[in-house]
Amino acid sequence: MQIHPKHVEWLEARSLSAELAVDLGLTSIERGGKHWLTVPYLEHGKVVNHKYRLTGAKRHMMDSGAPLCLWNHDVLLSEEVRNGAAVVITEGEWDAIAAIQSGFHPSVSVPNGGPDQAHKGEISEENDAERYRFIWRAKALLDEVKTFILAVDGDHVGRILAAELARRLGPERCRFVTYPDGCKDLNEVLEAHGEGGVARVLNSAKPYPVKGLYRLSDFPEPPPLETVNLGIPGMDDPPMLVMGTLTVWTGFAGAGKTSLLVFVIGQLLRRGIRIALGSFETLVKPILQTKLRATLLACSDKDVDNRNFVSAERLAEVDAMLEERVVIISQDIADEEHELTLEELLEDFRISAIRDATRLFIVDPWNEIEHKRRPEESETDYTGRAIRALKAFARLYNVAVWIVAHPKKPMQWGQRPVAPGLYDVSGSAHWANKADYGFVIDRPNKELPVTELACTKVRMGLPGREQTIKLEWHWRYSNYLPAENREERGS
Repeated sequence: MQIHPKHVEWLEARSLSAELAVDLGLTSIERGGKHWLTVPYLEHGKVVNHKYRLTGAKRHMMDSGAPLCLWNHDVLLSEEVRNGAAVVITEGEWDAIAAIQSGFHPSVSVPNGGPDQAHKGEISEENDAERYRFIWRAKALLDEVKTFILAVDGDHVGRILAAELARRLGPERCRFVTYPDGCKDLNEVLEAHGEGGVARVLNSAKPYPVKGLYRLSDFPEPPPLETVNLGIPGMDDPPMLVMGTLTVWTGFAGAGKTSLLVFVIGQLLRRGIRIALGSFETLVKPILQTKLRATLLACSDKDVDNRNFVSAERLAEVDAMLEERVVIISQDIADEEHELTLEELLEDFRISAIRDATRLFIVDPWNEIEHKRRPEESETDYTGRAIRALKAFARLYNVAVWIVAHPKKPMQWGQRPVAPGLYDVSGSAHWANKADYGFVIDRPNKELPVTELACTKVRMGLPGREQTIKLEWHWRYSNYLPAENREERGS
């Protein structure tokens, strides 16, 4: 069947060319007594999926089990794109057709719209690898594109989608659009202002600010601040996991940094956060794996494999979560002498952000990275350059980066020194000055299972406040609870 007359009427009511729709492969099918407008999805000339739309009601469906790919994917193979033409990316097929109809032939659409559950201020589990798998499928072709115009919807969800696309494609290659009053997408612009209006919107697209001087109007409207509670008990107005930020953790050896971090990682994994973890001083198997299992199972390390405490089914559930949500950053297993450089680390970060939709990157500890300075570059200069690179990565890919950095060795060994601060971190005062969040972990009395956690820095405008709390480690359940004052009660 060709396009049903009612579908032709529906398209033309939206100022879309039915003739162009036919050229793009749209047809109508009858299913369940209803006529569905059908949009084919092709890759390299082969139909891999369809989207079906009821025009009388806003109902969509796609082929069950079929892969998600860009609509109009094969335009990426065109000579026009190879010669440097900008590629328009829209939030729906109708907006992409509006762009094509207005002369912007290299136009594609995401297959699944914006993240439906992108609630204000909360990171949605929909922002995961599967939702944006279509980018990874077309990565080789997308890598060759010089410029993208992100013409997604101008609403709350569209701003989140634009930010997600920009961080995966590279903001330096992306432009954003501004719609006329009363319009939120290209199809509405076509209806209100014609093909010339669509062309004006796309030709006026502005680059994402990356460097140089800009007007306020040059900056796109940002998505809402994405935050997740760290799940640390006893904190009032707590600091949060915030995308686009750098957090520094420090503390003396034996203060319990890794144990507390594993506990926090467990809280974030339960909330659906995908994490890339470089824990270079802890054996991945069995130590790190056991600790992660224990905190998720709420049992002791020793009870992880004890079937009297943990069922095989529950252990399998936890292992599946770890397999899905954790990526291990490791030194070259085949070459024990090789150490990751800053540049190699950032490349691993970039790949995991795009391929795995990782939101949090942890380096524990910083001194395990191979720090190659440039000629005549001091340690302070190198540290400043490294921190700038880490923060730029966090902002560009809208992720969070945590660095565990050792403090300088105490000068006096006869008595225990006071807890370090961010200015005591080895390498440079830049760790204190440039961090968005700063935490100090201390264990004043090694005879007691009490850890002091001090949030010593919260950059202006970010959620949370500076504070110090005491946490008591409960080994039987691998968790922390607010500590009673053991010193006062003499136990």
